[in-house]
Amino acid sequence: MSDATPPFAPPRAVFPCPGLAVQAAKAPLGGPREALLGTMMVARLATGMRGPYPLPLAARLARANGVRGWLTALAVPTKLRAALQKALAASAEEDRNAMAEALEGVTDITAPNMDRVARSEMTRLISGLRSEMPPLAGVSHRPVE
Repeated sequence: MSDATPPFAPPRAVFPCPGLAVQAAKAPLGGPREALLGTMMVARLATGMRGPYPLPLAARLARANGVRGWLTALAVPTKLRAALQKALAASAEEDRNAMAEALEGVTDITAPNMDRVARSEMTRLISGLRSEMPPLAGVSHRPVE
């Protein structure tokens, strides 16, 4: 079966942590769910720093500012709140290694609420932030037919 997407269409946006989203949906109401939702949010912000088309700094800063108020409404432990705020601040910077370190701190704290799949997704996201080279201008990851 061939791909029905035309060659000029933008690539489909894919969240790199679907297992984390499933884990958050299954978590009991209260602390565990809110911890996983916060983790999912900073993972989503981190994806804006990756890929063949990372978001510009101004867009990442606007996203971080939009999330800041939402984050203060979460009922999470102080240690996790500090780690989430660190990741939020790192998402509005140019340093992917700082974001990887911040995500690692969040993952360490929320690991007891995650299953193996969610932890491996976060580990893969962190590794991708550390190892990914910035894309070259004009390089297309989609074959031209």
